[in-house]
Amino acid sequence: MSFANKRPGGRILPVRRLTPQVDPQKQFDKLSAAIGQIYNHNVSQLSYEELFRIGYGLVQSKNGSLAYDGVKGVLETHLSDCVHQDVLVHMDAVRSNPSAASNNALLSSVRHLWSEHVTAMLVIKDVLMYVDKVYVKNANLVPVYEMGMCVFRDKVLLAAQKRLITQVVKATLAQISCERRGAHVDRSVLRGVVDMLVELQGTGQTCTLYETTMQPQLLAESRSFYCDAAKTRLLDHSTAAYVRAAQADIDAEMDRARAYLVPATGTLLRNVLLDELIDKHASDIINIPNTGLVQLLDHRDTAALQTLYNLYAPMHPTLLILQTNIHSHILELGQKFAVSLAPLSSNTTQNDEQEGSRDKDKPAQVLGMAAKTAMALRWVQDILDLYDAYDEIIRVSFSECQSMRQSIHDAFIEVINSNSRAPELLSLFMDDSLKNGLKRKGEQEIDHLLERSVLMFRFLQNKDAFEHYYKLHLAKRLLLGRSLSDDAEHSLVSKLKVECGSQFTLKLEGMFKDMQLSSDLANGFKESGAANADLDLSLSVLTPTYWPALAPPMSEEAKQEMQSVEPPPGILRTLVEEFTQYYNHHRSGRRLAWQYNMGNADIKLQFGTRTYELNVSTYQMFILSLFADIDDLSLTTTEIQQQTRIPIEVLTRQLQSLACAKYKILSKTPASRDVGPNDKFAFNNNFKSAQYRIRIPVVAAKASVETEKEKSESMAAIGLERQYVVEAAIVRIMKTRKQMVHEQLVTEAIKQLSARFLPTPKLIKESIG
Repeated sequence: MSFANKRPGGRILPVRRLTPQVDPQKQFDKLSAAIGQIYNHNVSQLSYEELFRIGYGLVQSKNGSLAYDGVKGVLETHLSDCVHQDVLVHMDAVRSNPSAASNNALLSSVRHLWSEHVTAMLVIKDVLMYVDKVYVKNANLVPVYEMGMCVFRDKVLLAAQKRLITQVVKATLAQISCERRGAHVDRSVLRGVVDMLVELQGTGQTCTLYETTMQPQLLAESRSFYCDAAKTRLLDHSTAAYVRAAQADIDAEMDRARAYLVPATGTLLRNVLLDELIDKHASDIINIPNTGLVQLLDHRDTAALQTLYNLYAPMHPTLLILQTNIHSHILELGQKFAVSLAPLSSNTTQNDEQEGSRDKDKPAQVLGMAAKTAMALRWVQDILDLYDAYDEIIRVSFSECQSMRQSIHDAFIEVINSNSRAPELLSLFMDDSLKNGLKRKGEQEIDHLLERSVLMFRFLQNKDAFEHYYKLHLAKRLLLGRSLSDDAEHSLVSKLKVECGSQFTLKLEGMFKDMQLSSDLANGFKESGAANADLDLSLSVLTPTYWPALAPPMSEEAKQEMQSVEPPPGILRTLVEEFTQYYNHHRSGRRLAWQYNMGNADIKLQFGTRTYELNVSTYQMFILSLFADIDDLSLTTTEIQQQTRIPIEVLTRQLQSLACAKYKILSKTPASRDVGPNDKFAFNNNFKSAQYRIRIPVVAAKASVETEKEKSESMAAIGLERQYVVEAAIVRIMKTRKQMVHEQLVTEAIKQLSARFLPTPKLIKESIG
């Protein structure tokens, strides 16, 4: 089948629609009129579809420039008219009569014009969406909405003949200044104006108008305002009031930034305030007379100190100033504490004085030693109380700042080590605490006391000197049974072990071990049946290397004299011999050396018809036992020495305590304090006392601060021990390194020994040889 009229190879074309030609200008006039209706809030009367087709048609007909440039011209004309009608009137009012009300009226009119323009541009942008999509993109122009923002910037704010931006910024800053002085302002208006400046780009398209016009002036005026405020407050504010006012200003500026400024501006304002209020006056603030940092620290004003720290901490120079002043104040307090220790430097021994003055001065000397010991204990307690106060300030006010804590620790280290007696006094304080200070205290209080004591020990530089004194005090507590709590004793040694290692506490732990073994030996001796039922024997078998503090350096002759002492014939000597046999049987290969100078005894004596219980030293017990079974016996000093073999110097002091002190257990002929070899002693049957239990204070004397002579002897012993420690350290280093430069060896030795004490290079060089 075929059609005769078919054209070979052809295609059927659509029928061309014959539409009338449309005038582009007329179409744009409709669009221009619609823009006017949009500004007049008559959007509901417009057809969005029709307006969109107009824009579409203009672009399709190659008249996109007419649509884009024409809209721009309409916007320029409209905004110019609005400025003249609504804004310039208020601007003239501000210029002629500036006030908060006129400023607010100007800003309100600008904000209203801006709000109207933004609303209209959002509709216009949608209407010309096709223009944006096709024409603007191809012509490389800014989108319609951004073009509208530029028109507002150029024709309203930056118009050469009006220069409205200058007046707007001035009015905004004036309102901010009014608010700083306490006046109420309309923050919503300010928020709208700031948002306008933030959204509008500058002519360079790199920064916003806010960044180029308002923010620099705001920061400059803020700097000037708070500079004047700082000068005024320094004249009539205390330190606490000043920092509170400064913090209130910063809080107010941060609130202002959150309310109607930009977050970045808040940060810049905070830096300005810190610079003007704090950094430039950091020293003056904390040194305001009578109300400065010293008073805040002394009165423990943690709230004001916290505010002060929060203001000083963000800037390193100001934080350093704060640390330096606190460090200096702690040193001043340490010097005041040290003044109370001045009497300790005086020599309290009067042994070389004549006997007449010695009889007169002895009671005063005893009272003086007690008072000086109390001063020493008070010094340590003052240091610990001061540290507790500053520790609370660090936790509450300084937010556990590690640099502040380190600075305060350095100050306490300097205060403590400036006192050459610090190791002795700390050991004495621990001794007193473990003997008396734990009474009526709970477990937490005891632990806190021990922690603080160990903390002070941590601050000591000469820890070996502390070890020397602590071993002496611990030995006396253990031997005399003066400690209140074995758990506290072991806990303290454990804490010291954590601080300095097992080598430091090796001898201390050995002391406890000896006491336990001694208890087992005593129980075994009693169970063996060898012990006398009439005597309650309590003894301690000590390892010499663990108890060096109880064996001070002495000559071989003196050692032989001490070891030659033996009990008078009778029950005591028999008991000593039986225990020696028992010990040798169970501990073969060891030898007992009896230290009678360290013992004491409770004995009952009858004077006439009355009986008294006396606590005496072992030597005194030996002396009194000579008069036990013979009435009216009289013995000379030489005879007593021959029978007891007590060294004459020691015997003299023991006889003085029995015959020449407060309690005259023995009568002496002649009746003088001096004891001669031919002086006679007899049992004083006429002795009377209101007390039943009487202690004759010789061996069991209360621990007290050392005299200058005792101190020099202790330092000599410590110095000798240090020589051994230094030599051992040098040997260890050289075994490891094999070869070293001399200076490097000295440096390495100091580094290794600094945990125990601070050696001088001279000491190390002498040990190297």
